[in-house]
Amino acid sequence: MTNRYETLFADLEKASTKAYMPYVMLGYPTMGASLEIAQTLLDHGAHGLEIGLPFSDPMADGPVIQQAGQEALKNGFKTAKAIEAIKQLRAKNPTSPFTLMCYYNMVMAKGVDTFIQQFSKAGIDGILVPDLPLEAAHEIAPACEKNAVELVLIASSLSDDTRLKLISQHAGGFLYVVSRVGITGVEELYDDQLQALLKRIRAHSDLPAIVGFGISEPEQARHMVKNGADGVITGSRIVQLAKDNAALQSHTKKMVEAVS
Repeated sequence: MTNRYETLFADLEKASTKAYMPYVMLGYPTMGASLEIAQTLLDHGAHGLEIGLPFSDPMADGPVIQQAGQEALKNGFKTAKAIEAIKQLRAKNPTSPFTLMCYYNMVMAKGVDTFIQQFSKAGIDGILVPDLPLEAAHEIAPACEKNAVELVLIASSLSDDTRLKLISQHAGGFLYVVSRVGITGVEELYDDQLQALLKRIRAHSDLPAIVGFGISEPEQARHMVKNGADGVITGSRIVQLAKDNAALQSHTKKMVEAVS
């Protein structure tokens, strides 16, 4: 099976550019609309997507994404609908890497093996489970390996060198680097140790370091790339623009230009 992450990052390196991989919440404002949003992002230059599943207690997400998740759940979001939606998205976008972002309760509710297998068949390339600590990675890693799903792990300024070494041994696809300690959002706050963190990460891992949390505007994306990031993820800002397609198109183009 072709590893879409490896292909993408190899192509970006040849082009001397970085990755823009925005976040889309499935089911918000409706399932159909979220698929249209995802396609708009890809059609206007996004290199891949982080695809979020609504959850009742999203501990790593800020108020914008929390509110969107609640609305999606009220609208009847179900995991089975997400699987079908990703199949549709994959059929139209055969080469773009998709990273599933979800919480571990959702994985356990379906059963680890069944969950990973079904989403793999739907077209997911990697999975990020923010409330699954590194120490529990063994609970999901075998199913990921069996189904060719990369286990995307988080690194932050709180990760010392010993932990970064362990993360690099288990991670695949890319490393999700937290720009600052806290929750996702649009605030212009960055951890002062970001540049040093990226240097430390590279001492332990060859995986691309994609920075997220608090990145909402092109200038912030340029700042991250300047400080050594291999790409950026924007979440809350995409959710804010979800009901304004023209603004979403414009924002996506600007973000892609910012990392180029």
